[in-house]
Amino acid sequence: MKKLLIIAAIFSMLSSISCNEKPKNITPSLSVSESSEDNSEITLTIATTVDISKIKNAILRNMNCDVDIKYYPYSEEKDPFESLYLDMLSGETPDVVYSETDNIIKLINKNYMADMYPLMENSETLKKEDFLPNVLEGLDVDGKLPAICNEWQLFTAVAKTENVGKDMENWTPAEALDIYNNLPEDMNFLNYTHFEYDEWNYFMKRVSVDAVDYKNNTCDFGGAFMEMLGNVKNFPPFEENKSFENDDLIKNRSLVSEVNLFGINSAMAQQLYSAFGGEDITFVGYPSESGKGYVTDVFSMFGILENSPHKQQGYEFISLMLNESSINTDILYNLPITEKQLTEQLNTSKYSNLSVNCPQYLPNSDEQVQMSEKAINQAVDYIKNVEFEPYKRSEVDSIISEEYHKCFEGETTPQECADMLNNRVSIYLSEKE
Repeated sequence: MKKLLIIAAIFSMLSSISCNEKPKNITPSLSVSESSEDNSEITLTIATTVDISKIKNAILRNMNCDVDIKYYPYSEEKDPFESLYLDMLSGETPDVVYSETDNIIKLINKNYMADMYPLMENSETLKKEDFLPNVLEGLDVDGKLPAICNEWQLFTAVAKTENVGKDMENWTPAEALDIYNNLPEDMNFLNYTHFEYDEWNYFMKRVSVDAVDYKNNTCDFGGAFMEMLGNVKNFPPFEENKSFENDDLIKNRSLVSEVNLFGINSAMAQQLYSAFGGEDITFVGYPSESGKGYVTDVFSMFGILENSPHKQQGYEFISLMLNESSINTDILYNLPITEKQLTEQLNTSKYSNLSVNCPQYLPNSDEQVQMSEKAINQAVDYIKNVEFEPYKRSEVDSIISEEYHKCFEGETTPQECADMLNNRVSIYLSEKE
């Protein structure tokens, strides 16, 4: 609570500055073309709450100007983002900020981030056409590009096509509930249900996201959310001793498998192909009226401060962090943001243990299968066509989960839960404007 109060006080000071007035103690904006410095005279300052010390030397070797990296580590005494802001208020203003998504969103909401589209036009390394279209569209805020992520993740669910049909991609709540209620007695709905609320959380996951409109800072937890909550609340009690086998999806003892896609790699091949014995799958996703059966997530983002005198150099630093293989060494672990990364992941040799082309063992078997080109294309097409949503707030997710679990416990009714969430989330969103 003390940390929250301090951060609130800092934002209060910042918000007192007029949108048209440059913040005090922050270097006035100066375009690169106006600067009399050449690159050898520039020191680009990077403030980061993500530890990049292991790649610091590679960064310095590849940049054509000096780079000063200030790392703000976590500690019990002070939140790193709080420390960064205190430094900014004292006049130590960075050119680039690299931090967790929630922190970057706070900067964006305060109009502190520069639009990177003009910088793209002057760059030789990372332009608009280099991005996956859905990724760039998701990063866009009212025609501006205030932040860029270097990785993203996709959470969805799949089922064997023979059990649900081809037309169930991104299924609706009514479709999912109908299949749930008519499931054969010898089949589990979810594969590997280990916790009491797994099935309930599955049904609530996407309707919770759809209840919040971050673009307009509004929310509505009535309608689809409350209806789903009422249905899920009546699910039978969790069977603590329920057993599962590795080949349940192949043997049709389980219907739906939640998948976490972190990259086009061997983990994806295992989740979408070998786990189902190489049979056709349908991306049923999480039940939703919006047709978005998936949830995207971004851990961290880059942004350039509007007041930076070295915006172009800042953008080249971000490009370097995304494109240079000696720096971006975890490319195969993450979903791609550029066409180049997508191609690199798809072309990784089958002899690499990380490759999507690497043969996978079938569950409970010595037999190996290699993910087919058809299955890979299906997965890539799904990834490239999801609506990328990088600006969701993890704090809001926590509030929603907290309240609907109270309903599961019988502490509130669905109506009371919806009313509480409409109140709590509305207040949160209004305070973040």
